[in-house]
Amino acid sequence: MIIHLQQVIDKPTIDVINEKLAQHTFTDGKLSAGAGAKSVKNNQQLSVDQKAQGLVDFTLQRMLRNPWVEAALRPKTIARSMINRYQNEQSYGVHVDDALMNQARTDISFTLSLSALDEYQGGALTIDEHSGERSWRLDAGDVLIYPSHFLHQVEPVTAGQRTALVGWCQSWVRDAQQRALLFDMQQAVMQEFEAKGRSEQYLLLSKSYQNLLRMWMD
Repeated sequence: MIIHLQQVIDKPTIDVINEKLAQHTFTDGKLSAGAGAKSVKNNQQLSVDQKAQGLVDFTLQRMLRNPWVEAALRPKTIARSMINRYQNEQSYGVHVDDALMNQARTDISFTLSLSALDEYQGGALTIDEHSGERSWRLDAGDVLIYPSHFLHQVEPVTAGQRTALVGWCQSWVRDAQQRALLFDMQQAVMQEFEAKGRSEQYLLLSKSYQNLLRMWMD
């Protein structure tokens, strides 16, 4: 399941985050890359001191506040998160994310854009899924959520600057197909409630949704 959610953080908050980011330094992204990724990783990442970590945590928590982000991730543990940026033909070649980070299994990866589409060119996030390659260019406040087992890459940024929060999550629901079904069912439950309130159909959908969640959670 690959989910593109738009504007999960509002523009004024994104502006504040970027203003604070301008006060911090970035280092070579290879410092956080595993052995297999160092040769294809060419970006920068936020140098993490106490204040910078606070900014990463703030951005992450604002993203998780969105109910549909919560529904897509069902986060048991955020294994890791960081802020990175790409400039001047920087890219991240084809790779797969590590299965284990900070003693947590990585089920889901996410990228939250902190840059508006008119602030950079290129820089598409391309994922090689079962049906072939698909690409996304994210606007400020948009998040792309996808299973960590897919090969993926960030294509070269040809102009401007692409800044994003990236992270990895261990989900309460390990199986990607089960997460997709639960996400769809939650939408159906909410749509039925908004249309007809606590109807018999709403109660039946709610019961099935909650019982499947209970069955599939770790």
